[in-house]
Amino acid sequence: MPVLLEPCFKAGNFIKNQSNMESKERPLRQLHLILLIFLLILTGCAQQLPQQNVAQDWQSTLKQQKNWQARGKLAFIAPDNRQSANFNWYLKEDKQNLILTSFVGTRIFELEELDTHSELTFEDNVHKGMDSSDLVKRLSGLSLPVNQAPQWLTGLVEAPASELDDLGRIRNAQWQSPSGRVWQITYQQYKMQDGMWLPSRMKLSSTNIEVKVLITSWQFK
Repeated sequence: MPVLLEPCFKAGNFIKNQSNMESKERPLRQLHLILLIFLLILTGCAQQLPQQNVAQDWQSTLKQQKNWQARGKLAFIAPDNRQSANFNWYLKEDKQNLILTSFVGTRIFELEELDTHSELTFEDNVHKGMDSSDLVKRLSGLSLPVNQAPQWLTGLVEAPASELDDLGRIRNAQWQSPSGRVWQITYQQYKMQDGMWLPSRMKLSSTNIEVKVLITSWQFK
């Protein structure tokens, strides 16, 4: 009569052993899950800290910049005048230099601020005046708050009627120029550069006037 060999393992023992292994692995999986959640929390906190530091420090850093160059495009919209231009805007120790050119490269005008007056080169003639904004308006017909440009171009408008976002950046502001004209500005887009939030798209408006500004590059010296 053939002899039946007893199997080397029993199904019941296998199931029991497997159950024991699973019960031992369960606490390990829970521990891994807890560690993963903890690491995710730490990562989130680490990512938030730089943003908080930037929000606290970037204005003071930007206010210290006295030499910069901004390039971009302007669009002037008025009932009797619509014009677009490229601009190259410089600030050198509180003195501005503004060059406006057409999209084909023709120079519209160049404004230069000197210690005692401003000079505007327009149609190959040099004109002098004490007020940059008035000089631009009188000769080119374009209304632009040039005198306050170092503030509104950089997003550092000092106006009581202003709205800020969570990072301390101006969303909307309103001020009155020395000539009495009231200007409103809406900052539509900022970009981070050199640890500072810099405006890249904005809209200026006054009575029957709208000026759209797109800044494509910033350079600080």
